[in-house]
Amino acid sequence: MAIQTFTAAQVLTAAQMNALQGNDYNQSVSTKTTSYVLVAADKGTRITMNAVGATTITVNTSLFAAGDTLIIQNIGAGTCTVTAGTATVTTNGSLAVPQYGGGELYFTSASAAIFFPSGGKSVARNITVFTASGTYTPATGVTYAIAYITGAGGGGGKLSAGAGGTSSVAFAAGTVSATGGAALNHNDATILYTYAGAANSGYGAGFANADASGNFSSSGNAGNGAIIVAGGTVTPAVGITVTVGAGGVAGTSGSAGGTGYVYIEWYA
Repeated sequence: MAIQTFTAAQVLTAAQMNALQGNDYNQSVSTKTTSYVLVAADKGTRITMNAVGATTITVNTSLFAAGDTLIIQNIGAGTCTVTAGTATVTTNGSLAVPQYGGGELYFTSASAAIFFPSGGKSVARNITVFTASGTYTPATGVTYAIAYITGAGGGGGKLSAGAGGTSSVAFAAGTVSATGGAALNHNDATILYTYAGAANSGYGAGFANADASGNFSSSGNAGNGAIIVAGGTVTPAVGITVTVGAGGVAGTSGSAGGTGYVYIEWYA
């Protein structure tokens, strides 16, 4: 039941006492099937969202006081997001409450609250793989991601081999880049055989050389792309640019470097 108000000299009845004690063990529950704006009477109660689609529970100022609490839980298939209306709502987790998730909303003042998420859904590790440039769009509830970025390998050959392209992820706080590998040019070499860097390997191309008489002389490899691991804050449903570097072009009688790749790790 909602919090009760008593006046001086009022007689506390057995029914009222039973109801108050019952709330300690069987909290009053109101079920919502559409987005909802909290009201003062929700203090000390449990709000249960049960909707198929996405919903919100909005928190406004001047309804609650410091120390007030209420429980929010979601049993519907649609994600319910605790949303700051005129009040401020902070959390160390996520304000997006998935099905069978929930948490406590604790007010530090009439205009500020903290949402403490509780259990209810296991968190799974996910990997999004980019073998070509594209856009990473974080899923609902995802606010942080880790990028594994590999630049492209350099090309090899005579005269005109090119360096590998840079791979990068454009986090909001700044772009993180892995540079491509250097090219390997042998201007005077007779190339006996060459091999390219495999696609999405970041490896530089290689070849074997011969001297002026055609005898085996040496072999060489262009540079591999750099490997960078970095994390960054992301915003659900807001895409960020992912660039996968192209392999360095082949020189005369040579081979191209391997293209880069980007893996993005996220949890939901």
